[in-house]
Amino acid sequence: MSRLIERVNRQIKKEISMIIEREIDDPRLEFISIVRVDTSRDLSLAKIYFSVYPESGSEVAKETLEEMNKFIRVLLGRRIRLKFLPALEFIIDDSVKYSVDIYEKMEKIKDELGEDSQID
Repeated sequence: MSRLIERVNRQIKKEISMIIEREIDDPRLEFISIVRVDTSRDLSLAKIYFSVYPESGSEVAKETLEEMNKFIRVLLGRRIRLKFLPALEFIIDDSVKYSVDIYEKMEKIKDELGEDSQID
């Protein structure tokens, strides 16, 4: 990944986090975290990965972000200087859930093997 793309990703993540925190007063986005941003090489698309607590609110948060996509993009355009501002796509980040699932499966296997076994 080029340094430009990395810088753009960091800046978009920072600015969208601030926009959601300071500019949007919507309880559906109260406990949301922007996890990472992946921008395409040609800067035409930025995939915004987010997580929500509790996890059950993820779909509602995604719908809310999609409804506010244009508004967020306009505010982002005022804060970031790019020739072309990428389109925004909001994606639920399930990496934490995946990690918990793996941990639970490992614990189950450990229990099945017995107390003497070690899984590290």
